[in-house]
Amino acid sequence: HDCYFSASHAAKDSGIALGLAATQGINAPLAQATFDQYTKLTEMGKGELDKSGIAELTFKGRS
Repeated sequence: HDCYFSASHAAKDSGIALGLAATQGINAPLAQATFDQYTKLTEMGKGELDKSGIAELTFKGRS
């Protein structure tokens, strides 16, 4: 399917959100988990997938 917002962009934006939270002393565990998952997807070479491609981490081996 078409990519409207890539996983690599989601990783970048999640990282920005984490950085902003940190400057305010805010602990953001969900933002950290989001960043970790999109970063992992990007490192797997799948950063061009739409952000819904996160399912690739759950449903491994799908065709």
